[in-house]
Amino acid sequence: MPFYYGWVVVFAAGTTTFARMAPSTTTLAVFVSPMADEFGWSRTLIAGSVSLGALSSIFISPAVGRAVDRYGARLILTVSMLVLGVAMISLAWATVPVFFYMGFATGRVIFHVPVQIGTGALISRWFIRRRGRAIGIIYLAGAIGGIVTVQIASLAISHWSIGAAWISLGGLVLAVAVLPSALLIIDRPETIGLQPDNQPPVSSEGRVDLEEDSRGETDWTPHQAMRTRALWVLTVVVGVLFMTQAGISVHVGAFFLDRGLSLTAAANAITINAAVNAFASLMWGAIIERTTVRVAMTGLMLLSATCSLSLLSVTSEGSAFGVAALLGLVAAGGNVIPPVAFASYFGRRSIGSIRGISETGVQVGQMIGALFSGLAYDLSGSYVAAFITFAVLGLLGALVINSSRPPIRSGETDSVGLEQLPRDGNLTA
Repeated sequence: MPFYYGWVVVFAAGTTTFARMAPSTTTLAVFVSPMADEFGWSRTLIAGSVSLGALSSIFISPAVGRAVDRYGARLILTVSMLVLGVAMISLAWATVPVFFYMGFATGRVIFHVPVQIGTGALISRWFIRRRGRAIGIIYLAGAIGGIVTVQIASLAISHWSIGAAWISLGGLVLAVAVLPSALLIIDRPETIGLQPDNQPPVSSEGRVDLEEDSRGETDWTPHQAMRTRALWVLTVVVGVLFMTQAGISVHVGAFFLDRGLSLTAAANAITINAAVNAFASLMWGAIIERTTVRVAMTGLMLLSATCSLSLLSVTSEGSAFGVAALLGLVAAGGNVIPPVAFASYFGRRSIGSIRGISETGVQVGQMIGALFSGLAYDLSGSYVAAFITFAVLGLLGALVINSSRPPIRSGETDSVGLEQLPRDGNLTA
């Protein structure tokens, strides 16, 4: 081929991150007020579907991670897209909470587990030096998906019905993501005689005629990774980040409506969020290739805290659009940095299983965040307490991750981890 096949894999993986936005919290935000008005459901009840999806994902995630390592991402992603499309379409007939929970929670499980773990493992195996930009590109596709799904949902609800919106989203998933996943994904470059980053093959002496970083990663087993403090520190901090994101994004559409914005203006604010998310994905990809994960994660947690507090200043469309842009910047960092961090920590070989373990932090965080904001609103009529809590947790997360250190295997003097610099591989602490 005239170019590295890894970029074809990036395209195919990108279609799944595009499609997974159908049950995203930003898409659900468009539905919250219309569903509450039409069905008489509370915001806590609607947000509970996100928590149920996250709770279910906690138990499924380790098994899916092992399946990605054993059977490959192609099979897992293809089946996941079929299930997601059917689940979204089924919501058109979900007029009672139990059926809504079954359909939307299924979509959230797909969002959380097979797409998140499968695409991250896939890209980590095809790229090392260019891993940040490759993951940035697939989440650029996800952000574009967020723009498209929000606009489709908003237009369908405004001109037709809630049911028409769900059918449109399900059809989009099936049309965009099933065939690329089934036909274009190859799980490892070595399967077709290639190496990560299109580097030269291993020589007869077992050495690699390329720069050190394409073999500089140490492969850890899941058992070894679970015995490191680094795995759990990053898992908890990323969990706090996603708790904040879920707690805000599920309710942000309703929050903007409460602040006097129209449904169209609220949808436009969410679209701005997704647009910034798209471009910021590439920005974070470039940043993570040029700095340490510790520095990037600390900055991201500080931005998250700032974002939570800035929501309290929204009084007009202009301020809403500005805060939505900041939300997009934080969301992009949350998508791009953790996959790079875990692969840099623990290598490529068992990354699916290790991500299956670490994703439980994300799922616990999202389960708590969406429900907590809904309860705060239902009890007080305001999101102020929730947003202040998220800001405090963001500051604490920044302090914890800034004091963390990379995993070092017994008997080794250095390791690829939080402190790795992309150009020289030296440890800064």
